[in-house]
Order: sequence, then C-alpha cells, then structure tokens
Amino acid sequence: MKLSKKIIALTAAAVAVCMTLASCSAQKEDNGIAYEKNMKIATAEDLADKAVAVQLRSAEDDYIVTAKISGYPKRYSDMTTAVQDLIDKKVAAVVVDSNYAKQITDGVTGVKIVKGSVGSIEYRFLLNKSDSKLLEKMNAQIAALKVSEEYQPMVESELASGKSYRVAKDSDKELKKTFTLVTEPSFKPFSYENKGEVKGLFAAIADGVAYGCGGKLDTKTVDAAFDIDNAADTVKGQKNSFCVVAYEAAEDDEAFITTDSFYTSELVMIIRTEEKK
Repeated sequence: MKLSKKIIALTAAAVAVCMTLASCSAQKEDNGIAYEKNMKIATAEDLADKAVAVQLRSAEDDYIVTAKISGYPKRYSDMTTAVQDLIDKKVAAVVVDSNYAKQITDGVTGVKIVKGSVGSIEYRFLLNKSDSKLLEKMNAQIAALKVSEEYQPMVESELASGKSYRVAKDSDKELKKTFTLVTEPSFKPFSYENKGEVKGLFAAIADGVAYGCGGKLDTKTVDAAFDIDNAADTVKGQKNSFCVVAYEAAEDDEAFITTDSFYTSELVMIIRTEEKK
C-alpha cells in the first residue's frame, strides 16, 4: 500500500560491526550519537546529530526527518523497548506523542519528558475513496463534535483521567447502520483493549461520529507486530469502515480519503535524566 510522505516509513539501514577505531567512528557518524559524556539535550535543535527513537511507520518517524529534527531515526514497533534502549544509552532520545509519552514512562526511572513540543500531529480517520458521501457526513459530525460541550470533557476524560467517555445518546433513536473502526490497540490512551473492548480517545470520537451519522460503532483490532499499515489494509474495500492516521493519507494512493482533523497533539522528547541542562 502506498502512503504519503507524511506517514510512509523509510527502510532502516544495516549497521556494520565495529572492528577498529576507524570503523567505530564511521558507525557513530552513520547512526547518530547515542551517548556522550555530559551530553545536553534541552530542545529539539539538540537532536540534529543524535540517534532518536521513533515508532516504526509513524508520524513521528517522518516528522523528525522531513522537519530536519534528526537524520538518524531508530525505528521500533514496541516503544517500551525504545525507552529501555534510551536507558541503556543506545539512543539519545525518544520522540513520541505527548500523551503516549506519559504511558510508556510511567514508573520508569532514569528518564524524563522534556517540556515543550518538538512539533504537532493531526489525527484523522481514513476511509475508502468510494465512501465519499460518508466522508462528508463524518466531517460534518467531527466539526459539530469539536464545538460541542462534550468534546473537551471527552478529551480530558480519555487522555487525562483514563476514564471512558461516550457522547450522550437518545435511546429512542434508531441506528440502522454499523460503522467499523479498525485499530491497533497498543497506543494507550488513544487506543487500547480492556476486558475485550476497545477503549481510548479514538474509539470515543469514532463512536460519537458514527452516532451522528446515524449508526452504531463496531471495532476491529489488528496486530501491529507485522505492520502498522495493517489497519489501512483491513479498511481497504470495506464499506463504512475506517481507521486512524496521523496527517493526511497519500495523495498518490487513490484508494483512500481522509477526514478533517479530529484531534491535534504535541510531539515531545523523552531523555535520560542525566541529560539535564
């Protein structure tokens, strides 16, 4: 599947084994600085020559390269492993969504989240191009939800308190359609499973949008271990089915269209606590 420059991944280069002092120096140059004595990281500008951990095929992955934050992304499917590699001095920093950063550093010693953003990303729903009429309805519902009295309490509940929030519904309203959110449930607090049910902000907003479009929401999960694009591949060709993407879908991928942004989030750095300015 083709995805845009904003969500497509770059293939990681193979790492040569250090055999001599010269080759070690070359390896450091090729892969960015992971550790130096008294290394200081306080702003995004400090990451220019550093090895930076990002989630494979994510907005963060592309952002730090296209925005020239760092030319040395180290890609992970499991960001808890990235945090451990940060502690083990295999990378200089981790760049992730600010909300997700809190989840993967909770209870972890030796690391901290740097205040201030690296950049920002927009979350949108991706659906089949054949669902253009649904796109119009979803955009209208997203716009209505964002200015409603429920939007901010929903965001705060899902992201800050970790409590599920669903928009108020009329029990007498007949819901004739079923819309399916396809998601990879290891991105808490945005998407996760609890007792077999998909929770998180993505599901909460999708539920509200589906209800506004006259339908109920169903969810389908995919395994991110193979490829984060599993969600989009699952959506492909399925009517009334959508997933979440950061930024817009590919201009050169004629199979998909994306809604307007339903939430904008900051990207932040996680660094070792010793790198304190």
